[in-house]
Amino acid sequence: MKKTIFLALAALVLIGASVYAEAGDSSIILTSLINQDPNPAIVGDIVEIRVGVENRGGVAKENFVLEVIPQYPFTMVPGESSTYQVGTLKAYQYASDMKVIKFKLKVDRDVTAGGYELKLKEYTLGSENISSTKSLTIDVKSRENAEVIHIDKTTLVPGKQSSLKFSINNVGNAPLRDLTFNWENEDKMILPVGSDNTRYVKYIDVGKSAEIEYQVIADPNVQAGLYQLNLYLTYQDSINSSSKMISTIAGINVGGGTDFDVAFSESSNGQTSFSVANIGSNPAYSVSVVVPEQKGIRNPSSVMIGNLNKGDYTVASFSLQPGTSNNILVQVVYTDTMGERNIVEKNVLVNSQTSEVMGAATGQTESNREMMARMHPNQQSVWKNPKVIGSTITSSIVIGGIIFYYRYKKKKLNSPRFKIMELIRGKKK
Repeated sequence: MKKTIFLALAALVLIGASVYAEAGDSSIILTSLINQDPNPAIVGDIVEIRVGVENRGGVAKENFVLEVIPQYPFTMVPGESSTYQVGTLKAYQYASDMKVIKFKLKVDRDVTAGGYELKLKEYTLGSENISSTKSLTIDVKSRENAEVIHIDKTTLVPGKQSSLKFSINNVGNAPLRDLTFNWENEDKMILPVGSDNTRYVKYIDVGKSAEIEYQVIADPNVQAGLYQLNLYLTYQDSINSSSKMISTIAGINVGGGTDFDVAFSESSNGQTSFSVANIGSNPAYSVSVVVPEQKGIRNPSSVMIGNLNKGDYTVASFSLQPGTSNNILVQVVYTDTMGERNIVEKNVLVNSQTSEVMGAATGQTESNREMMARMHPNQQSVWKNPKVIGSTITSSIVIGGIIFYYRYKKKKLNSPRFKIMELIRGKKK
């Protein structure tokens, strides 16, 4: 047993002596990656690699050349050489005496994260055909990048609840994780309803997007105009394990169009009047009331009534000669808060049995009606029909009530303490 152990030890001594003798009689070149900056390399950025070159042999290595062989995802930085003439490596020049060679490379911007091979070619100057190749592994990390790229709505109507959607897009080369999104309007004129202003997204893959929806409302009393939203997005940066925040702004227009109520007011002395009220949430500018050409209307015309704030009303009168139709198409043309010209059409019922509505408009006076009665003695006059009279009285009450309501509403808007009895007594506030 002792003899066997002795023989094994003797063999190891002989092998070690042989290796040492070989190292002493030759050059033994070792190439290794010392470090890289940054570590890991970032997609689309420049990385500087430091290569250590050692001679572990007892014979100097002269005219030594080290060359980088760029391959995907690496390319040489413009102006940088892929070849470095190391020169002479002395015998046993290693460890702290090693030579450190630097190369600058560009990482492709579309590559995914991972470890990639970088090849180095070693040879003696003038003998490029006699060479050896070594491989180094360079770690590459994708950079997260996100942006809020879309808001689905640019206009909000005051006092009306609306859906507002934000899209967050992953435009980087790595997945996004643990995202927090929130927004605010410093004027507090636009606020979320039913929830707070913060949303959380767990994951967005490369090239994908996430949609975040809120229910929002603009203050009913807000002045029409453009309002700023401050947008904030925070997510985890995997390169340095820290939070990254994106801050940006977006504009939301509050205002837009409105709506109108048009009702028949009265007809006398050849004039037909309509009450026009702004019943929407926005003011209307440069308002015109138009009775366009239509069946039974032989002289279409328009009336300019100016601006109408929300809740305001006015009366527009026309010299019309209606035919047999009791419905008149009335158009309200106005400019909204965004500067767009709009047309709102209303079909207004004009009861031919009320007062002198149709009689005055068509020139059918009392004497005309008596003449018609004599010509058609068997036909009962509508003006002596109790049903007609009752309908006329009812219509007059309804119309008077509408006018009274809009007058009271206008007074109330101008003076919140205005009382209805003051309008009845005719007292001005």
